[in-house]
Amino acid sequence: MSKSKPDALLLRVMSAIHKTAETPAPGYRTVAEWATRWKMSRNSAWDNLEKGIKLGFIDKRIYRRAIRKDAKPYPMPHYGEKPRQRKT
Repeated sequence: MSKSKPDALLLRVMSAIHKTAETPAPGYRTVAEWATRWKMSRNSAWDNLEKGIKLGFIDKRIYRRAIRKDAKPYPMPHYGEKPRQRKT
């Protein structure tokens, strides 16, 4: 049996089945993390993120994060900048 890297899709399916914690993609943060980075309240950060989603600048993804060691990973929304479309 060869020791090749498992397929990315298979890893996502397996993590969904086992409900394991996921590592967010680079650049994706929770509302609280954006609020800290932007030095504003969580409500203001959430408002800005929602407006960014409506304008098409921000992407929302759900990742399972381990909040406590004694609890199951919980699905939390993470927000990040949408990749810019290249002009051809």
